[in-house]
Amino acid sequence: MLYINFCLFKETPMAPLILLCVSTLFCQTQPASLAIAVPHAQPPAVKPRKLTVQCRRKKPAPRAMASGSATTDGRFAYFNPGDSNSVYQYECSTEKWEELPSCPYQNSGLVLIDGKLTAVGGWDGCCYTNKLYTLRRRKWVEKYPPMNTARSNTAVVTTSDGEYLIAIGEGDDWPATVELFQVKSRRWYQLTDLPRPLPSPSATICALPSSDQPITSPLTLSWKPLPPLPVADSTAATLCGQLVLIGGRRDVSSLVKSIHQLVDGQWVEIGSMTSDRRMCLVVSPSPHKITIVGGDAILFPVDVVEECIVTQ
Repeated sequence: MLYINFCLFKETPMAPLILLCVSTLFCQTQPASLAIAVPHAQPPAVKPRKLTVQCRRKKPAPRAMASGSATTDGRFAYFNPGDSNSVYQYECSTEKWEELPSCPYQNSGLVLIDGKLTAVGGWDGCCYTNKLYTLRRRKWVEKYPPMNTARSNTAVVTTSDGEYLIAIGEGDDWPATVELFQVKSRRWYQLTDLPRPLPSPSATICALPSSDQPITSPLTLSWKPLPPLPVADSTAATLCGQLVLIGGRRDVSSLVKSIHQLVDGQWVEIGSMTSDRRMCLVVSPSPHKITIVGGDAILFPVDVVEECIVTQ
């Protein structure tokens, strides 16, 4: 596991956060991941504490889904199932589902920019796209400039202050490029490439331990190793500001329901879902809660919805 430190447009020290990207290509024999530290105004956690998580079933989703993309604003969560241009809205408090207008492309990365649902990149069955489409009055419109690189199965996240958007994903010749979008300037910046491409990645942002020094350079890049993943095909998420991995597989036919957290340089199990599966869609509607939707059960995707809460 690797991480890059970088900071753009900041002249004063900023506390770094970590972006964890996990490859979910099911045929991989070795789980692959990397992490990228990004600037943010809030100080990082003093020290990660081991969490305890309890999960319970909720009403099922309107359809089975696995992989794909998801994002949330706390009240609503949005899901784009893998190999589909369908988009679903889920109200976290009422468990109500609504199907929204389909994305122009399938396998787009969903993200909220200035509070508006935006689809980044995608695939139309023939070609990759670098375009961004924003849902406005139930129509997808091009509001923001395109990425430098066309990509699909896009893992895209924003910093919690909403200033930056970071995107990776598949594309022609399996690009290892990482792009950063500054919302205020409406400009895309090419960052240092990944050491290798990550097929079908997932991504999340969470705090680094405070032992890491604040970043002051306009652009500082470095790679450092982190612990290897305990399983493959897991989904990266954030819980109480900490890195967690949801589900996965130990080999081709052995799935797990475990939830792992990185504590003191080691992945430890902190809870489990109600059933084994991999490649789930996960959102964090609040710091102490994650919502897990769908997942792959080897032969078929499922419509299971679970809510997992930190109990201590």
